[in-house]
Amino acid sequence: MTKWISLVVLLYTPLVSSQINITDSVRISGFGTFSAAKSNSSVPVISTRDITDDWCFDCDSTFGLQADWEMTPQWRTGLQLVKRPQDHFSSPKVERAFVEYSNDSVSIQAGRLRIPMFIMSEYYYVSSAYPWLRLPVDVYSQLLGITHYEGATIDYRIDLADESVLVLSPYVSTPTENDLTVYGQAFNIEADFSVGLTSKILFEDNELRFAYLYSDISKLGFVGAESSYRLKLYSIGLSYYWDNLHFQGETLLSQEFNANWYAGLDYLIGDWQPYLQYGQSRKNVESESYLLGVKYHLLSNFNFNLEWQRIDGRESVINGHFTQPQNPLLPIENSVEVVSFGLSFTF
Repeated sequence: MTKWISLVVLLYTPLVSSQINITDSVRISGFGTFSAAKSNSSVPVISTRDITDDWCFDCDSTFGLQADWEMTPQWRTGLQLVKRPQDHFSSPKVERAFVEYSNDSVSIQAGRLRIPMFIMSEYYYVSSAYPWLRLPVDVYSQLLGITHYEGATIDYRIDLADESVLVLSPYVSTPTENDLTVYGQAFNIEADFSVGLTSKILFEDNELRFAYLYSDISKLGFVGAESSYRLKLYSIGLSYYWDNLHFQGETLLSQEFNANWYAGLDYLIGDWQPYLQYGQSRKNVESESYLLGVKYHLLSNFNFNLEWQRIDGRESVINGHFTQPQNPLLPIENSVEVVSFGLSFTF
């Protein structure tokens, strides 16, 4: 706890007000979140967080550093190193490592890139970039913590009427392999060459997005699951502003696993930003989630969140967003409440 408080005090300084320019073409930027969370259940809840009825000061904590080098006006490269919520600070992961070429209407990236399924995919671990402390669990937690791929993408930007822009982004991923733990079972997931398409219309500060991903998946070592299948994921999202009122909603669909969605509102009142959100999960797991919270902007790049979340599942061994199966011989917990607060920052 003393270490956590010391980090908070250190970060609350003018040093976090801007990125670090090493040279005219090389710059360092970063982000982080330090949090505390507690539920009213001994069964851990929320994927990659595992929050229980003991106060946890590392369940949502993240820290990331990114280096960017603009080699020429058209060429740049980037490297991002992140301590994710499921990692120890001593073992961060390379989340992005890419080379990019761009001109007025086309950009090409190759390397380790973020999976572009959702509105907040580019800012997956940057709590300062979204109203809530953590991303909506009914949609963003469904990729099992897999957030990047190795491959290439092309962005085509097409100007539309009324100062709106259409961006079409086809991409391809090389075969990948990930070691995961879900519901207490360790297993390996292998994906063949994957293809996807993301399209978004940007108008003023608003965004309408559609995304598609196809991959042949094999699961090894997961008891009771199909060993291989063709995964087709679809997502649709909308982010829209009416002055200080903001709506955001997204849905994730797949034939086998998902009919999930969330919708929420947030409203900026001076430095305060209260928010509410409702979400549903169907097919693989059935649950409802309710979120109330507030964000306070201490500085333009230093924020405080306080939120309450309730998740209701069904009376089954695996239900809601609990991350461990329950003992069927004991009463099944199918409802949980989580209280969280956190400090997030960028520089």
